[in-house]
Amino acid sequence: MEKLVKERLDRLSGLLSQVSMQYKGQQRSTNHFVALTYTLNKKEFNKEKIQDVRKHIKKTTNIISSYRGATMTILSGLLASKYGDPKQKFNKIFKYGKRMKNAGFKNSIFLPLSSYVLLVTCEEEQSETRINKAIDIYKKLKKNRKWLTRREDYPLSIFLANSDNSVNNIIDNMEECYKLLNTNGFKKNNELKILSHILGFCKEDNEIKVSRCKTMLNSLKENKIKVYHGGYAAIGLLTVFGDEGYNALKQVIEVVKTIKSNKKYRWLTKETYLYTAVALVSDVYIQNIKNNKKFIKLKKQISIEALIEVQIITTLAAANVATSSARSASSY
Repeated sequence: MEKLVKERLDRLSGLLSQVSMQYKGQQRSTNHFVALTYTLNKKEFNKEKIQDVRKHIKKTTNIISSYRGATMTILSGLLASKYGDPKQKFNKIFKYGKRMKNAGFKNSIFLPLSSYVLLVTCEEEQSETRINKAIDIYKKLKKNRKWLTRREDYPLSIFLANSDNSVNNIIDNMEECYKLLNTNGFKKNNELKILSHILGFCKEDNEIKVSRCKTMLNSLKENKIKVYHGGYAAIGLLTVFGDEGYNALKQVIEVVKTIKSNKKYRWLTKETYLYTAVALVSDVYIQNIKNNKKFIKLKKQISIEALIEVQIITTLAAANVATSSARSASSY
């Protein structure tokens, strides 16, 4: 394992111990998410700052709001670890959420997450245009694949809307990726659709991207790391590194094996093992790319860093919300 990757993993372990000590009654998946967030943002854990953001969210929203419960824990951790003015950033998220509802997005746990995506990927003066294009993309997806398109597709719809391409061109490219992936052994489901979303950001030929995904999937299987449908997007995130993704994959495999052997992490799901490893390894590789002045750009100057941050956060956060929303209303 590369030294910098090991440093990230050791830091995650230390932060998880801190967070768990502070919040013994909180669900472990929530504590893990918060620790990972602070690890990726390279910040020291600050309980008081999180508490301050939580109080602000409670003051701003009503008790049945989609911003409460586990979503509040996730957003407060994200904002406190990333920004010096987290309460002001939440105000923007809340405002964006209202605009999204007015445009046609439905209220759900994915509305706050999508608003966060808008915050980190879009200037405020462009937000209305992005929202309107995103709802058009979502509706087109829903029309083409009614049973596979769900509200969890909101965040990537926001991201996809940054493209200069027309909505029809965006959808057509994704459909081509979807069919190629299925032909190459990936099973049809919503997670495959999300993988095709991610590949749509890369400038390479679709057949090259899909071939790389297939090779990576086989490599994970050969190393006894079973990839369920929920792990498809993780492969896509490594694929956007181009051929350098193969080296990143080797590190991911080592991290997964290390995490699985540690009793502290035995309660994690297989998908969380994989996404945690991808997050830690990607963080190192992104820094290396920046240092070497070879920062990869995706379509319309979208950085690989932003894409990986958004997908890691929304995937792990969505899974965390689904498993802990009934238990997390009072601990943080």
